[in-house]
Amino acid sequence: MRPYALFTSLILLVTSAGTAWADTLTLDNGDRITGTFVEATSSTVEFKPEHAADTVTIRWSRVAGLTTDRTLYVRLEDGSKIVGQAVEADDGRLRLMSGQLVEPAEVPISSISGASTSPTPTVRTSGNIAAGGSLTRGNTRTEAYNLNADYEARTDVNRLRLFAEGARAKEDGDLSRESARGGMRYDHFVSERTYLNSNLSLATDRFRDLKLRTIVGVGAGFQFFDTDTRKLSAEAGLSYVNEEFREASNDSRAAARWAVDYEERLFGGGIRLFHNQEGFQGLEESRDLLVLTRTGIRFPLVLSLTGTAQVNVDYDRDPPEGNTTTDTAYLLTVGYSW
Repeated sequence: MRPYALFTSLILLVTSAGTAWADTLTLDNGDRITGTFVEATSSTVEFKPEHAADTVTIRWSRVAGLTTDRTLYVRLEDGSKIVGQAVEADDGRLRLMSGQLVEPAEVPISSISGASTSPTPTVRTSGNIAAGGSLTRGNTRTEAYNLNADYEARTDVNRLRLFAEGARAKEDGDLSRESARGGMRYDHFVSERTYLNSNLSLATDRFRDLKLRTIVGVGAGFQFFDTDTRKLSAEAGLSYVNEEFREASNDSRAAARWAVDYEERLFGGGIRLFHNQEGFQGLEESRDLLVLTRTGIRFPLVLSLTGTAQVNVDYDRDPPEGNTTTDTAYLLTVGYSW
């Protein structure tokens, strides 16, 4: 074979190999994007086109087909998993082949809750820890400190959420605020969106006469959204509330419970809006109503630190004598999120 012919053959071989071993995304309008599949959530696909510096995010609803040259680890809405290489399939479907499958597995693209080119971690974690405070000296001497933290560990079927918060303040050397609250919530998913819930919380507040409030409960929840950019869930159930006071008479009651948890990530996840609400309505007395809300915005600072501007509102329709129904706290904290 002549040298130029050999050279030409090698060029064609390399070019054809590059084409054959590229991932291809087919859109609902017939466009085909060649490049590298990165990952997918329940609503979007992240894909890096050939010769592009950045990845693009495309909604699953726009994807008609996907082929890959690597193994995909696919999670379905019902919690099951399929592993294999994506090959040509009918529009709107994903077809996977592997040596472990007797026959190719084919599923609707709409049934996929996530996909990646590496096994999903057994446990996925996230959280935030933040602290803030103020100090004045001069005509007045004040100091205030607050701390809040939350942590989430999630598998495909289980989720554990922990939270804690505390505040302490002094004015001219005298204690003017001392409160703390913490607890846990455990969810077991019976489907991709529906879960059973159990919860426990403890709270104390010296200046609301509250020595210890213990709440335990069970119920069910629904996960409306659980993507990289939006999370929204709602829960309902029954709880038992027991309150021990320093001076007022102790109280205990059965209550209906509801909870809403919402988070929206903007500008690539740099800005986070969040709102969490938990309410307890006594089953015997309408005045036994307790509502706790946490609303705020979290934003990036420097060196992986984040800032949080937050408003906490605690509403107790029937507080101990001498206390108001509503406590509002405005917090500005610095912390770390992951």
